[in-house]
Parts: sequence; C-alpha cells; structure tokens
Amino acid sequence: MGKLGKLWKGLAAGGAAGVAALAAVNAAVARDVPEPETGALGGEAGTYAWEHGQVFYRHAGEEAAAPVVFVHAVGAGARSFMWRRNFEPAARHFRAYAVDLLGFGYSDKPATAPYSADLYASLLKDFLREVVGRPAALVAHSLSAAYAALVADESPELVSSLLLVSPTGAGSASARPGMTGAAFYGLLHSPVLGASFYNAMTSERGLRDHARQQLFYNKRFATPRLVAHYYAVSHLPGAQHAVTAYISGYLNTDIRGPFARLGQPVTLAWGRQDTANPVEHAGHLLRLNPRARLELFDRCRQMPQEEHADRFNALLREALGPAR
Repeated sequence: MGKLGKLWKGLAAGGAAGVAALAAVNAAVARDVPEPETGALGGEAGTYAWEHGQVFYRHAGEEAAAPVVFVHAVGAGARSFMWRRNFEPAARHFRAYAVDLLGFGYSDKPATAPYSADLYASLLKDFLREVVGRPAALVAHSLSAAYAALVADESPELVSSLLLVSPTGAGSASARPGMTGAAFYGLLHSPVLGASFYNAMTSERGLRDHARQQLFYNKRFATPRLVAHYYAVSHLPGAQHAVTAYISGYLNTDIRGPFARLGQPVTLAWGRQDTANPVEHAGHLLRLNPRARLELFDRCRQMPQEEHADRFNALLREALGPAR
C-alpha cells in the first residue's frame, strides 16, 4: 500500500491530524510535478477564445485541403498528445486540427464551467463554425466520439464524415449519474479528501497500470514517456475539475438515437481486445445504423491509432476523403 493509501486508511482514526497529513502530501505532489512535454504533435499552435475559456489547438496542412479535426479521449491526463502518430501523417493530405477540450491539456480549466456532454458538443460546434469555417471530418475517441456523433446529428452541415474510435454512449458511459454519482461528485470537491483521491488516481503507478491493463494490448506502448506525459498533464492547475465530472458520470451521454439518425459516412475503429468498451457494443451501433462500417484491429485494446498507427492512418485517408 502506498503513502496515500495508508493515510486514507488511518484518516478516520487520525481525525484532524489525518486531514493535515493528507493536505501535506497533496502539497508535496503539487510541488514535485514536472512540466509536460510540448511539441510532440507537430504543426502550429493556436488558441480559440470561447465563451467558457481559451481553447488550445494545433493545426497543420495546406489551408485549401479538406479539413479534419482530431478530438482526444476524456480522462486523467488526456489531450491531443494521443494523436501524435496520426496528426502529421494526416496533414500531408488534409488540413488537420487537433483540439484540447476545455478542462484538458493546455486549454483553460475553469472550476465553475458546467462540464457536461452538452458543453463539449457546443464547443465542437463553435470550433467548427468559427475556427475551421467549413464542413469537416471528425476523428474522435471514446467519450469524445459520442460528442462527435451528437454534433453530426444536431448540426449535420458542420460534419462531412466521422471516424469514431471505440465510441461510448451505446453500452458504456451512457447513463447520467444518480444520487450515488452526485454524492461522489461532492466528495471529490472536498479540498483535502477530493484532492487526495485525485492524486491517488493520477499517481504515476496508477496511470501506468491503467495504460498497461486497459489502453494497450501490447504493454510496450505504455512507455515511460507516455506515463510521464499523462502524469504531468493530469496535474496541471485545475485539471481535476473536468476529470471529477467525468468519473462522477456527468460527462456521459446516450448516443443511440443520434447515431441511428446519422446520414454522413461513419467508420468505427475498434480494438478486438478492448475490455473497457467491448466490441459487442459496435454490433449494437451497426444495428442502429446499418450505413456505418466497422474496422476491427486485432491484438489491440483502446488505442488502435497508436498500436496500429500505419493501418489506422491508411484507414483515415480512405474513410474521410476527399483528400487533396
């Protein structure tokens, strides 16, 4: 059991002394976090002044080329870094954008933002209208893939096609939080206890175990560089706000109705060995929308864009055309 685990166990017995010890550990964690790696994605940096805060993005490729927008997964340490094997290859054929969602990565992380599926769908719509300025293909992962489906259904004029990696909202992460989720959300906002739980969840060991057990089939992809980056990004000031909403269930959304109505070309990319969002959920989506197609990646969990980058990049070019 680690230091935080021992302190949690002894908190009830220690009372005020236990709380003070947790607060001291929290302060030590905040002091010792390294700066995250920058520039791994390539392209040029930009910021979009949205109503709830500054949104960071990167862009690359010829301005006249067909636009593609990459949207990262949601979770501790999440940002556009996850597309580092795909962004520059896509920019050789498309006008590529990669956005850090509000509350994640290098975007603002306001404590008072109403973090929800509606917030992120609104952000993507506004980004497409005001930054991209024309219909774009969306490449999105897991929960953000659900948001991409909402955007494509509600504003079809903004989205030309979709490549959705293991989208949630049909089986997993579809239910809004009940009383238990609301109570958990309140606990996580406790200044000391909430910060301690967050620090335990986003420890280097916790992030490494998550990457090895759920993100990657081949554990060699859970590199020290990847773990260090996720750790640093998950401890940027304010990073806990959106993640707290996520793990409490407030970012969940049900996409079954919207997905069934999609008229744009839709490609699903799924790891055959995905245990967090099993491939059986893909079958449900295909029954809802028979026009969609499924591309399975064997020996792969949640990250086909990393574990099978060359094949994924070829799929992107084929599925999202027209390229230049």
